[in-house]
Amino acid sequence: MLDDETMRIALGAVSLTVLLLFYLGVYRPTRSSFSGWWTLSLLSAGVSSTLLLFNSGELEVVANSASMALAAVGATCVWFATRSLRRERLPLWLLGVAPIAILVSALRYEPVGDTWVDHALLSLYMAVMFVATAVEMWMAWRARRAMAEHELNREALVALVVIAIAGSALAVFYVLRTAMNLVVGPESDAFHMIVGSGAEDALLLIFLVAVTFSVSAIGWDEQAQQLRSRAMHDDLTGLLGRTEFRLQAEAAIAGARSNGVTAFLAVADLDHFKAVNDVHGHSAGDRALVDFAAVLKESLRPGDLAGRMGGEEFGLLLLGADDADAVARLGHIGDTFAARSSGFDFVLPTVSFGLAGLDHADSLTAIYEHADLALYRAKADGRDRVVTYSRDLGPRSGRVRNGLPTDRGAGAPSSQPLEHLDIHKDTADTGHELRET
Repeated sequence: MLDDETMRIALGAVSLTVLLLFYLGVYRPTRSSFSGWWTLSLLSAGVSSTLLLFNSGELEVVANSASMALAAVGATCVWFATRSLRRERLPLWLLGVAPIAILVSALRYEPVGDTWVDHALLSLYMAVMFVATAVEMWMAWRARRAMAEHELNREALVALVVIAIAGSALAVFYVLRTAMNLVVGPESDAFHMIVGSGAEDALLLIFLVAVTFSVSAIGWDEQAQQLRSRAMHDDLTGLLGRTEFRLQAEAAIAGARSNGVTAFLAVADLDHFKAVNDVHGHSAGDRALVDFAAVLKESLRPGDLAGRMGGEEFGLLLLGADDADAVARLGHIGDTFAARSSGFDFVLPTVSFGLAGLDHADSLTAIYEHADLALYRAKADGRDRVVTYSRDLGPRSGRVRNGLPTDRGAGAPSSQPLEHLDIHKDTADTGHELRET
């Protein structure tokens, strides 16, 4: 078996070579979070291994201590990289606290043999980081398997498995090293044979070779996911775009029908929105749209969908709600949005809602048309209310929020059965009204 110094030279050389290739071939083109954290981990590993070449003579204490601190940085970056795949929040403070704690401890440590191997605190930290890494990778793999077939990248799925297995192997190694450090001590022959420097360097070399192509595949796939997400979502509000909302709503409605789950489709429109743009400027209108989108996001339950259909019109799919619950939820959304006016230098517009269930139509297009008809009625009856679609939609069909009609309805045209109404959009208001024929 190669001696420790040769293994460390090989590990440092491989780490820095992989770093250069990965930086040029993956991180620079993709700029993904995963690639960025993995690049930092490779840099830390390469410099850490190089510093161990100076673990004799006058520089021994400083070189070993700095090497251990960088090893902690590298392990943290590996965990951050895997955690970023699930868009989880990263505890960045850990990058400063843990390495400094290990550095201070290492500077005061008197090694039995090899400082890098003997230091129990570093072994424990590495064990925790790689256990966390393995858990994150298996969770990412499971989440990826649950994706729709048209979004699933088989190459990325295999890459996740490879990294998850490699991470699990490193987790087992460092947990074993920590346990043996406490049980048999770092000076024992068994310790050096099973979890010593030679075994660690060999395992890390295998790890780097095994995951290099897998990490590249995930880096490129993450960029593809980000591009897909941008295409799916509205740039201003972050809600689903019109096309993606309809696609996901169709799938959700089909699933609701097959499972016997109730569902309602709502169309929301901000009242007199053009006046906000004309009086306060388009930036004020954008702020109102973003704030209403935030209210919608806060109101969503598991399985619900929200999207921006265009302009100031939004779509909502409410799963598992009955008629009364759906109306109450929409009313709450309107009230919550109105209450946010205190944070603006202008009064936010009110909201009109049209609501339709699955019982009167077979397709999403037909259900959407029903909800849109109900929205027209809400506009005609005075705005700032929820109207539920029914076949005999009449003058008392509006479900006014708070149980009372609003002053906005004072000048509205009288409601008539839908078959006697010519429906059109008022281009001056970008809202909806009903005109008698």
